[in-house]
Amino acid sequence: MKLFPIMTVIALLALAPTAFAQQTATPTSKVDCEKAKMKWDEKGGKDGKGACVAATPAKSSEAPKK
Repeated sequence: MKLFPIMTVIALLALAPTAFAQQTATPTSKVDCEKAKMKWDEKGGKDGKGACVAATPAKSSEAPKK
């Protein structure tokens, strides 16, 4: 009977990466991309139909500290 809880924990740990991977997927539509506060590239992607790219950070007026 102790085997059942152990198998349950192992199964949950095996499925955990799949659950996290679905949450961090790159948006595939322009609307989803804008909701994620990312930038839509009209000519990007493998097929050239557009892709969501990371937004470039805003330029700061301060010089970088060394």
